Amino acid sequence: MKVHFKRLISSLLVFIMVLGLLACSPKEEPATVQEEPATKQETTYTATHKGFGGDVTVNVTIVDGVITNISAKGDNETPEIGGKALVELPQRIVSANSTNVDIIAGATFTSKAIIIAVEDTLIQAGVLSDIPSVVMKPGTYTGEGWGFDWIEPIRVNVTVSDKELLKIEVIDKDINREEPLILKAAEDKLIPRIIEHQSISVDGITGATGSSNGIKAATEDALKKALLASGTDESAIKNFYKTTAKKTDTTETINVDVLVVGMGGAGCAAATSAAEAQKAAGVPVSVLAIDKAGKYGGTAANCGEPFGINAPRYKEAFNNGEDYTEVESLYDDWINNFAKGDAKEDLVRLFLEESGKTIDWLYFDHGFLLNNPLPGFGENTWRVKYQYVYHSNREEGRDYGKEDIPFRSEAVGSYFDNIVKDFTEMGGKYMLETNAYELIYDDTADKVVGVKASGYDGTEYIIYAKAVILATGGFAGNPEMEEKYLSNEHYPLKAPWKIWGMSQNTGDMIQSAIDNGAGTYNIDMVPIIHFKTTTQFLREYPVHYRDGVDERTGKQNTWSLNDVPMILGLNSSAMQVGREGKRCYNEAGIFEFWKSGPDWFTIYGEDNIADLAKNGFAGEKGTYMSSTRVYGQGGYPKGIPIPEIYEVLDKAIEKGYVYKADTLEELAEKIGVPAQNLVSEVEKYNRFCETGVDEDFGKPAKNLISLGEKGPYYAINACSVAYATCGGLDVDTNLNVLNEDGISVMNGVYAAGNDSSGVLYSNRDAYAQYGGVALGWAFTSGRLAGQNAVKYILENN
Repeated sequence: MKVHFKRLISSLLVFIMVLGLLACSPKEEPATVQEEPATKQETTYTATHKGFGGDVTVNVTIVDGVITNISAKGDNETPEIGGKALVELPQRIVSANSTNVDIIAGATFTSKAIIIAVEDTLIQAGVLSDIPSVVMKPGTYTGEGWGFDWIEPIRVNVTVSDKELLKIEVIDKDINREEPLILKAAEDKLIPRIIEHQSISVDGITGATGSSNGIKAATEDALKKALLASGTDESAIKNFYKTTAKKTDTTETINVDVLVVGMGGAGCAAATSAAEAQKAAGVPVSVLAIDKAGKYGGTAANCGEPFGINAPRYKEAFNNGEDYTEVESLYDDWINNFAKGDAKEDLVRLFLEESGKTIDWLYFDHGFLLNNPLPGFGENTWRVKYQYVYHSNREEGRDYGKEDIPFRSEAVGSYFDNIVKDFTEMGGKYMLETNAYELIYDDTADKVVGVKASGYDGTEYIIYAKAVILATGGFAGNPEMEEKYLSNEHYPLKAPWKIWGMSQNTGDMIQSAIDNGAGTYNIDMVPIIHFKTTTQFLREYPVHYRDGVDERTGKQNTWSLNDVPMILGLNSSAMQVGREGKRCYNEAGIFEFWKSGPDWFTIYGEDNIADLAKNGFAGEKGTYMSSTRVYGQGGYPKGIPIPEIYEVLDKAIEKGYVYKADTLEELAEKIGVPAQNLVSEVEKYNRFCETGVDEDFGKPAKNLISLGEKGPYYAINACSVAYATCGGLDVDTNLNVLNEDGISVMNGVYAAGNDSSGVLYSNRDAYAQYGGVALGWAFTSGRLAGQNAVKYILENN
């Protein structure tokens, strides 16, 4: 048997998750290199410390006690934020010959890792004293640190003895706004490891990176208080920076009938369906599901509604047996109007025919509460969106069989708990924090026979399986794959896209399948884009509470001046231009903003800004301009003057996502677009505002607001945010992965969810707007893949 071996290493975590991690713990006294030389020759020292996404390693060259060069490497730090720190912070340290330098704004964890690692090399070189021993005043101390959320920090109570960390407890959960399922994964897995290793440098939990870093920062804050309470210099905190070694010589072999890679919607459905099929066939259940993250649910646990057509049992129970929607008109619209003939018609037909059965299966068999279907987005009238039921969307008068239904995140989490419980009670097994990185292909048998995987502790796994189901959620967490695949003749999309989903979805198994000869289908199409935000954010101003609660979390609503640049950047009444300095879409349209590519610039003139300073955002007092779920801080009141707006914009300019210039030509140079294009586009847009007719894209007159005729001018860098990629591997109606010829089957391997959803779409357009298509395909394709994998095994073994 020949084993193909190739590992792709992801270099980028979720943009929107990085920006939630600005630590605010007290700053320890930095190190300054002694003026007297500690060595008479050039020597390079190496040290490593945990950054935001993983290890940050520095190589520090010292000559006669002077730092002459530093290189820093962190493959898993984000290019835009952490990457900036990796380049700029070493230069600052070398110039100062000291770690007493300002960190890089927004890159707290990466900056801190560089400084700590550099100080470790200085200790190695003998130019910095050894750190003091730990002596703490026994007791319980409260610390806080920023996690994924931007409104409230994570707070912990840390109990210590004089020498050891004894207990960590996350507190104030009633106001904390971390995603409950993600925070729980960090609590359950990270906290015991911190205590076991007496180290806050243990790896964060994959899929819960933001919450993990928040817990670590809060714990460090509390430990420093314990050190200071005993009179110990807080630099002794470095004793808690110990790096934990991973296993390097442990390999385990596992044999199983069905292996499911991924435990999001598609993976949980596939694993459960396979177990059901084996049980129905009277054979022992031999199904293993694995996931890279420290939790199951994946992107599906952050979505809202699965697509389904006239679920048979559901309509009998809740609609007097009547259909909710007309199937053939939807099929015709899908094939001819939406997909324009590019989708695989047999797969679309399969989806429409099977999706209703999946709704029944979820609702009646596995404890997913779902509401009566609603129409999709825009002008779509087909009722196909069966929303997850949660506290704030319960249908009036309906008996759900339980009185207490929590808010959205916790409710959806409980539904995944239900299906995983059903799976394990049938004899299925699962392993979290287990990263599958390559298919094992048997050339002699011409089929996939398993995968290679690694555990969080370094254990290597060789998992042999009679059938493998790929359900890894696409590749939106892999910027290298995005740059490689997300570009076609229709739209110049080739670039990484910011992600508001699961950054662990790095496409390793998709790439491994391609490396082994698998075909793809619409892998070059735009990702699933539902959200937009700015490329950076403010945290300089306080967040205020206001009436009402958030439907996802049940926490009180907020507002802040921090959101003003974001509101301006996303304003549908403003002019937005792409990287060529031209408008690309109707800014007031539904989900049109992807057409500019991953980001764009929203342009304002001085007249616009002066009006906001004097009058504020248009609208009734007591109502609010919304910002966005993606690191928005609640919006800003309407009808209230904003005299601070110039100061706010200056702070955003310092952050590097707002630009200001006296002329449009100068502004174009600053944002890197052709000046002629921007000038002519502004002139044309102002003319459209005067006439009330957008001749290019049909934007409504009420949304046409002129930039005015004078500077200074402003540009705000905003961006699309992806849930996941759409296109992926080519499959047939059995969900078998197909070879490059698009006809022959790659035996032994199936692909479900976003690993194969490109078969439903067109690369000439964006994700479908019928509502819940990706989630519906995840559950339906997963359910069918599980059944088909067991059928394949029974027929061929």
